[in-house]
Amino acid sequence: MSSLIEELQRDALTPSVRVSDLLRKAKTIAVKLNLPDLEKWVENELNGYPPGNVPDYRMIAGQVHYRNLFYGWYPVSFSSSETENAFAKRRVCQRVAELESIVANASGHKLQIPFSAEAKQMLMSGTGTDDDFTVLFSASVVAGILDAIRTSLLDWALKLEKSGIRGDGMSFSVDDQKKAQDVQAVYNIGNIQNFTGNMGSGSGNFTVEGNTINADAKDDIQGLIQQIRANREQLGLGPTSVQELSQTLDGLQQELENTEPSSEHISGFLASIRKIAEGAAGSLAAQGILFAISKLAC
Repeated sequence: MSSLIEELQRDALTPSVRVSDLLRKAKTIAVKLNLPDLEKWVENELNGYPPGNVPDYRMIAGQVHYRNLFYGWYPVSFSSSETENAFAKRRVCQRVAELESIVANASGHKLQIPFSAEAKQMLMSGTGTDDDFTVLFSASVVAGILDAIRTSLLDWALKLEKSGIRGDGMSFSVDDQKKAQDVQAVYNIGNIQNFTGNMGSGSGNFTVEGNTINADAKDDIQGLIQQIRANREQLGLGPTSVQELSQTLDGLQQELENTEPSSEHISGFLASIRKIAEGAAGSLAAQGILFAISKLAC
């Protein structure tokens, strides 16, 4: 009789086995080996992710379109790639079963993810139009998410076996359970993120642990600083606002370089940047900054 570990390996190598079924088997293993972090990841994949807690491998890139009365969906032209990426890159929260359905029924057509009311209003203000907006993307990017999960589960099952954790049928010995607690021996939530993206609470968003920000959030905020510096001339700000923005960015940069950056201070800097961008509401670059900040704060 094959063990659960062997079954998971075999099923992961069988394209006809759905990823959602692989996840249920992985959840059984995680529960029996007492691996709560991995169990939580599986549950998020099966049930969907809450906003602000979506891993990086679920980030997709599409193309922003507006609805033209004569031509239907028509691509939006942005003044910079940074601004475009702020709107075109989206995190997919849906449960795996929904993603499987999307891929099965796509038939090669473009898929779309609508914008939130806030993001849509930013695009309307930046373009001066009341048309509808959406992001169109290929179904292949959704298939890529499913493939990443499948590969992660296979690698995890192989690592368990290599560490001497095999099980017997549906059961695992006390020794198996002890070995599973060795973070150097198995892929837990911290190790899985190394090859499938961040599965922790950060997920590249501005999340707070105590009074400090996590490493992933620091990277995203650093990226925002660089984008603003590269596009600030497009904001159309007056001399006073330009100086204020420069000083705020310098202060935010300095705070990020501290050993333990303060989430309170960073929130204050972001609020100042938001206020300055709101003063340049007619600029599409400003709308991109506002949208980027809204994603960092979710």
